[in-house]
Amino acid sequence: MGFFKTAKPKQFDYKPRYYDKKKEELEKRKKESEKTGEVDVAKLRTEISRKWRVVDRKVSNRSKQVQILFYLLLLAILAFFIFFM
Repeated sequence: MGFFKTAKPKQFDYKPRYYDKKKEELEKRKKESEKTGEVDVAKLRTEISRKWRVVDRKVSNRSKQVQILFYLLLLAILAFFIFFM
């Protein structure tokens, strides 16, 4: 009896390796807008302005970091000339 038994096929178990949060949020918003059938202009404006503020904040933080680095470099050069020349 054991001689004629066949093995059962293995269960397919797929686990994605990459998760794209932005893509999932976009799909979620698309489904919501299709469900309602209309676009909420005020909601879109607030969302766009919020994202612009985030981008502006990143750019301003970056420029502040560059500015601080420039001043530190200038201070190091001045200190070198004062103490070693």
